[in-house]
Amino acid sequence: MGQGLHFVSLDYQKLINWRFPAVTRHYTAEDAVRFARGFGAGLSGPLHESDAPYLSGRKALPVIAVPLTDGEFWQQNPETGIDWRQIIHAEEALTMHRPLPAQGGVVITQRVEEIFDRGTEKGAVMLQKQFLHDENNVPLASIDVTTVLRGNGGFGGKSYEPAKVRLPEDRAPDATVEIVTPSERDAIFRLSAEIKAAASAGNGKSMMRGVGCFGLAGRGVLQLACDNQPERLKRLGVRYAGPMYTDEVMRIELWHVQPGMAVFRMWSVGRKALVLNNCYVEFSA
Repeated sequence: MGQGLHFVSLDYQKLINWRFPAVTRHYTAEDAVRFARGFGAGLSGPLHESDAPYLSGRKALPVIAVPLTDGEFWQQNPETGIDWRQIIHAEEALTMHRPLPAQGGVVITQRVEEIFDRGTEKGAVMLQKQFLHDENNVPLASIDVTTVLRGNGGFGGKSYEPAKVRLPEDRAPDATVEIVTPSERDAIFRLSAEIKAAASAGNGKSMMRGVGCFGLAGRGVLQLACDNQPERLKRLGVRYAGPMYTDEVMRIELWHVQPGMAVFRMWSVGRKALVLNNCYVEFSA
């Protein structure tokens, strides 16, 4: 822990009851374009033409719902008892209730859904729910965020049983795409060096935050599974398996497992390292 910082033990009930004020956020078409570029849109590659509607301001990528909910780093509040320097973003899932407008206003609410205990060695797992409505209270999207609190295990909570998504091992992917990650200039979703996980980057490139990784994968999967039609996307869920950096090539491999559902993974071509694994997408035909 940093000098001058003091953290109390994790208080389960306090976090479950933590009050998050509703936040109204307005975004312009230019904001939506900036987010898209932060997800690598517009760079050379097989998605260059598919990116056009999201760079012209005509449409918004569904995955911009995630940065729209970005706000105060509330886990830094000493009252939470969270050792925020040891937070690991583990999983994320976006459910679309209707397409996001190209520009407009959203009302964001959230809550801590549950906290599980994996013991002092493995830490705790916190599940958050975030909700986006328009200003007429019409639901647009909801987001499930799973965070590992590595410094907060052993508080005596429920054990954690993650949902299992398996990729087919007996056949090649049904579809693949390779995508370039944002350059340093467009990397608006860099990970703060204050977060402990970023300390191991040290390769001359910036490590990307989970939101940047989620958005880049979302662009690719929207093309592979939904033919780049945002209105077809129902749910996108990822499990983070390793870091993603600026200026590298990601390969997405996708398998159709049943009508309206596919599973996928994403890995760094140059480093031959998994970045996302055991992920899934649900979509309308």
